[in-house]
Amino acid sequence: MIVFEEQEIAGIHKPHCDPLVITLMIRDLDVGRVLVDTESTVNVIFRDTCRRMNIELKELIPMPKPLTGFFGLSGMAKEVTKIVVFAVVDNSAIYNIIMRTLWISALKAVPSTYHLGIKFPTPNVIVAIWVCQKQ
Repeated sequence: MIVFEEQEIAGIHKPHCDPLVITLMIRDLDVGRVLVDTESTVNVIFRDTCRRMNIELKELIPMPKPLTGFFGLSGMAKEVTKIVVFAVVDNSAIYNIIMRTLWISALKAVPSTYHLGIKFPTPNVIVAIWVCQKQ
């Protein structure tokens, strides 16, 4: 059972309207400013983020969609590794990546905007990723 405790909000400036912005490990790199968007229907990575991660555009597999392209990357949230399909968007954004609802479901994760965290089960324990309000 995944439970968020009241003491887990200690240190959070309240009231807040902060989004769930976390750090994920992708291709052995810690990628910050990852928005967990519970209403998004597509995982988005921005082209500039790909450049900073040294991902060549020729590594991407274009798909005939209105977005620039889709490709799979191995993303790790603590002890769980998932292959994630991203849409590459060549626009400026304050986030590096936007993770959609399907990613949350695939992890069997439970996000909490009140607690500014996301929890998900692993084979051994429940793992939490917390937002840093200073980002």
